[in-house]
Amino acid sequence: MNTKLSVPIAVAVVTISFFCLSGCDRMSHEPTVSASQPSNPPPGVESVPNPDLSMSVEDAYAAIPHRRTEMNFATSKLSEADRSYLAVAFSVIDQSIRLRVTAYRTFSESPDANLISEMDRMIVFMQKVEPPARLSAYHELLISALRDQRAFFAEWQSAGPQFQYGSPGTIASHPKVQSASQALSHAYQILMNEYSGEDSHNQDAFFDYHCALDFL
Repeated sequence: MNTKLSVPIAVAVVTISFFCLSGCDRMSHEPTVSASQPSNPPPGVESVPNPDLSMSVEDAYAAIPHRRTEMNFATSKLSEADRSYLAVAFSVIDQSIRLRVTAYRTFSESPDANLISEMDRMIVFMQKVEPPARLSAYHELLISALRDQRAFFAEWQSAGPQFQYGSPGTIASHPKVQSASQALSHAYQILMNEYSGEDSHNQDAFFDYHCALDFL
Protein backbone atom coordinates (compact mmCIF):
# COMPACT_ATOMS: atom_id res chain seq x y z
CA MET A 1 0.00 0.00 0.00
CA ASN A 2 1.32 3.44 -0.85
CA THR A 3 2.52 5.57 2.02
CA LYS A 4 3.70 9.15 2.18
CA LEU A 5 6.48 10.25 -0.12
CA SER A 6 9.62 11.45 1.55
CA VAL A 7 10.43 14.42 -0.70
CA PRO A 8 11.25 17.33 1.67
CA ILE A 9 9.55 20.63 0.85
CA ALA A 10 8.60 23.73 2.83
CA VAL A 11 5.81 21.89 4.55
CA ALA A 12 7.50 18.50 4.71
CA VAL A 13 6.55 16.25 7.58
CA VAL A 14 8.47 13.35 9.06
CA THR A 15 7.58 10.21 7.17
CA ILE A 16 8.36 7.55 9.75
CA SER A 17 4.89 7.31 11.19
CA PHE A 18 3.06 5.47 13.90
CA PHE A 19 0.22 5.52 11.40
CA CYS A 20 2.06 4.07 8.45
CA LEU A 21 3.97 1.55 10.56
CA SER A 22 1.11 0.23 12.65
CA GLY A 23 -2.14 1.41 11.11
CA CYS A 24 -2.14 -0.03 7.62
CA ASP A 25 -2.98 -3.70 8.07
CA ARG A 26 -6.22 -4.63 6.38
CA MET A 27 -8.67 -6.59 8.53
CA SER A 28 -10.45 -9.69 7.29
CA HIS A 29 -13.55 -9.57 9.47
CA GLU A 30 -16.96 -9.18 7.88
CA PRO A 31 -18.80 -5.95 8.67
CA THR A 32 -21.01 -6.13 11.73
CA VAL A 33 -24.76 -5.73 11.58
CA SER A 34 -25.74 -2.10 11.47
CA ALA A 35 -26.28 -0.62 14.92
CA SER A 36 -28.96 1.83 15.98
CA GLN A 37 -29.09 5.02 13.97
CA PRO A 38 -28.29 8.43 15.49
CA SER A 39 -31.33 10.25 16.85
CA ASN A 40 -30.16 13.41 15.08
CA PRO A 41 -28.99 12.82 11.50
CA PRO A 42 -25.62 14.48 10.75
CA PRO A 43 -25.61 17.82 8.97
CA GLY A 44 -24.89 17.85 5.27
CA VAL A 45 -21.39 18.19 3.86
CA GLU A 46 -22.24 21.76 2.87
CA SER A 47 -22.37 22.63 6.60
CA VAL A 48 -18.73 21.71 7.21
CA PRO A 49 -16.66 24.84 7.96
CA ASN A 50 -14.65 25.97 4.95
CA PRO A 51 -11.76 28.13 6.14
CA ASP A 52 -10.83 31.08 3.98
CA LEU A 53 -7.43 29.83 2.88
CA SER A 54 -5.54 30.24 -0.37
CA MET A 55 -4.65 26.54 -0.40
CA SER A 56 -7.21 24.11 -1.85
CA VAL A 57 -7.68 20.56 -0.62
CA GLU A 58 -5.81 19.27 -3.66
CA ASP A 59 -2.97 21.74 -3.05
CA ALA A 60 -2.70 20.65 0.58
CA TYR A 61 -2.36 16.97 -0.31
CA ALA A 62 0.23 17.84 -2.97
CA ALA A 63 2.21 19.95 -0.50
CA ILE A 64 2.61 17.17 2.05
CA PRO A 65 3.00 15.31 -0.44
CA HIS A 66 0.38 12.55 -0.21
CA ARG A 67 -1.88 10.64 -2.56
CA ARG A 68 -5.54 11.60 -2.36
CA THR A 69 -8.27 9.00 -2.87
CA GLU A 70 -11.81 10.29 -2.43
CA MET A 71 -14.40 7.95 -0.99
CA ASN A 72 -16.75 6.66 -3.68
CA PHE A 73 -20.06 6.47 -1.86
CA ALA A 74 -21.86 5.43 -5.06
CA THR A 75 -20.16 2.03 -4.94
CA SER A 76 -20.15 1.72 -1.17
CA LYS A 77 -22.00 -0.94 0.82
CA LEU A 78 -22.44 1.41 3.78
CA SER A 79 -25.85 2.07 5.26
CA GLU A 80 -27.39 5.45 4.55
CA ALA A 81 -26.68 6.65 8.12
CA ASP A 82 -23.05 5.56 7.99
CA ARG A 83 -22.61 7.07 4.54
CA SER A 84 -24.05 10.42 5.63
CA TYR A 85 -21.87 10.56 8.71
CA LEU A 86 -18.63 9.59 6.97
CA ALA A 87 -19.24 12.06 4.15
CA VAL A 88 -19.21 14.79 6.79
CA ALA A 89 -16.26 13.30 8.71
CA PHE A 90 -14.14 12.98 5.58
CA SER A 91 -14.97 16.55 4.57
CA VAL A 92 -13.87 17.70 8.04
CA ILE A 93 -10.63 15.76 7.55
CA ASP A 94 -9.99 17.38 4.16
CA GLN A 95 -10.58 20.87 5.57
CA SER A 96 -8.41 20.06 8.58
CA ILE A 97 -5.60 18.98 6.26
CA ARG A 98 -5.84 22.39 4.56
CA LEU A 99 -5.63 24.02 7.97
CA ARG A 100 -2.72 21.92 9.21
CA VAL A 101 -0.59 22.38 6.10
CA THR A 102 -1.33 26.11 5.98
CA ALA A 103 -0.58 26.48 9.69
CA TYR A 104 2.71 24.64 9.39
CA ARG A 105 3.80 26.97 6.60
CA THR A 106 2.57 30.07 8.39
CA PHE A 107 3.88 29.23 11.85
CA SER A 108 7.31 28.54 10.39
CA GLU A 109 7.36 32.27 9.64
CA SER A 110 5.08 33.71 12.32
CA PRO A 111 2.23 32.17 14.40
CA ASP A 112 -1.29 33.15 13.37
CA ALA A 113 -4.04 33.03 16.00
CA ASN A 114 -6.70 33.08 13.28
CA LEU A 115 -5.66 29.61 12.14
CA ILE A 116 -6.06 28.26 15.66
CA SER A 117 -9.52 29.85 15.77
CA GLU A 118 -10.38 28.00 12.56
CA MET A 119 -9.22 24.75 14.16
CA ASP A 120 -11.49 25.51 17.12
CA ARG A 121 -14.37 26.05 14.73
CA MET A 122 -13.76 22.67 13.10
CA ILE A 123 -13.61 20.90 16.47
CA VAL A 124 -16.79 22.57 17.75
CA PHE A 125 -18.59 21.62 14.55
CA MET A 126 -17.53 17.99 14.85
CA GLN A 127 -18.54 17.87 18.51
CA LYS A 128 -22.09 18.75 17.48
CA VAL A 129 -22.29 15.89 14.98
CA GLU A 130 -23.93 12.74 16.33
CA PRO A 131 -22.36 9.62 14.83
CA PRO A 132 -24.06 6.26 14.30
CA ALA A 133 -23.57 4.11 17.40
CA ARG A 134 -21.09 1.80 15.67
CA LEU A 135 -18.89 4.81 14.88
CA SER A 136 -18.97 6.53 18.27
CA ALA A 137 -15.42 5.42 19.13
CA TYR A 138 -14.22 6.53 15.69
CA HIS A 139 -15.88 9.91 16.23
CA GLU A 140 -14.14 10.46 19.56
CA LEU A 141 -10.76 9.46 18.13
CA LEU A 142 -11.10 11.91 15.26
CA ILE A 143 -12.01 14.75 17.62
CA SER A 144 -9.11 13.78 19.87
CA ALA A 145 -6.69 13.97 16.94
CA LEU A 146 -8.02 17.40 15.92
CA ARG A 147 -7.68 18.66 19.50
CA ASP A 148 -4.13 17.40 19.81
CA GLN A 149 -3.07 19.02 16.55
CA ARG A 150 -4.69 22.25 17.66
CA ALA A 151 -2.81 21.99 20.99
CA PHE A 152 0.47 21.60 19.12
CA PHE A 153 -0.04 24.85 17.24
CA ALA A 154 -1.30 26.64 20.36
CA GLU A 155 1.93 25.70 22.12
CA TRP A 156 3.90 26.89 19.10
CA GLN A 157 2.05 30.22 19.23
CA SER A 158 2.82 30.63 22.94
CA ALA A 159 6.49 29.70 22.61
CA GLY A 160 7.11 31.72 19.46
CA PRO A 161 10.69 31.53 18.18
CA GLN A 162 11.65 29.43 21.21
CA PHE A 163 9.43 26.55 20.06
CA GLN A 164 11.65 23.50 19.65
CA TYR A 165 9.36 21.22 17.61
CA GLY A 166 8.70 23.19 14.43
CA SER A 167 11.21 21.47 12.15
CA PRO A 168 10.79 18.15 10.31
CA GLY A 169 13.59 16.76 12.45
CA THR A 170 11.93 17.51 15.80
CA ILE A 171 8.18 17.48 15.18
CA ALA A 172 7.84 13.72 15.67
CA SER A 173 8.99 13.96 19.28
CA HIS A 174 6.18 16.29 20.37
CA PRO A 175 3.70 14.42 22.64
CA LYS A 176 0.62 15.93 20.99
CA VAL A 177 1.88 15.03 17.54
CA GLN A 178 2.41 11.46 18.72
CA SER A 179 -0.99 11.17 20.41
CA ALA A 180 -2.77 12.63 17.37
CA SER A 181 -0.99 10.11 15.15
CA GLN A 182 -2.02 7.23 17.38
CA ALA A 183 -5.65 8.41 17.45
CA LEU A 184 -5.76 8.59 13.65
CA SER A 185 -4.22 5.15 13.34
CA HIS A 186 -6.85 3.69 15.66
CA ALA A 187 -9.63 5.55 13.85
CA TYR A 188 -8.49 4.06 10.55
CA GLN A 189 -8.43 0.57 12.05
CA ILE A 190 -12.03 0.98 13.21
CA LEU A 191 -13.15 1.73 9.65
CA MET A 192 -11.21 -1.23 8.32
CA ASN A 193 -12.83 -3.48 10.93
CA GLU A 194 -16.33 -2.20 10.36
CA TYR A 195 -16.21 -1.96 6.57
CA SER A 196 -13.81 -4.65 5.38
CA GLY A 197 -16.34 -5.46 2.65
CA GLU A 198 -15.63 -2.16 0.88
CA ASP A 199 -13.78 -2.33 -2.43
CA SER A 200 -10.06 -1.56 -2.69
CA HIS A 201 -10.68 2.01 -3.85
CA ASN A 202 -12.67 2.87 -0.74
CA GLN A 203 -10.25 1.06 1.54
CA ASP A 204 -7.47 3.15 0.00
CA ALA A 205 -9.61 6.22 0.72
CA PHE A 206 -9.90 5.19 4.38
CA PHE A 207 -6.12 5.12 4.54
CA ASP A 208 -5.43 8.31 2.64
CA TYR A 209 -7.77 10.55 4.63
CA HIS A 210 -6.28 9.57 7.96
CA CYS A 211 -2.65 9.24 6.88
CA ALA A 212 -2.68 12.66 5.17
CA LEU A 213 -4.10 14.30 8.30
CA ASP A 214 -1.37 12.66 10.37
CA PHE A 215 1.68 14.84 10.98
CA LEU A 216 3.98 11.84 10.95
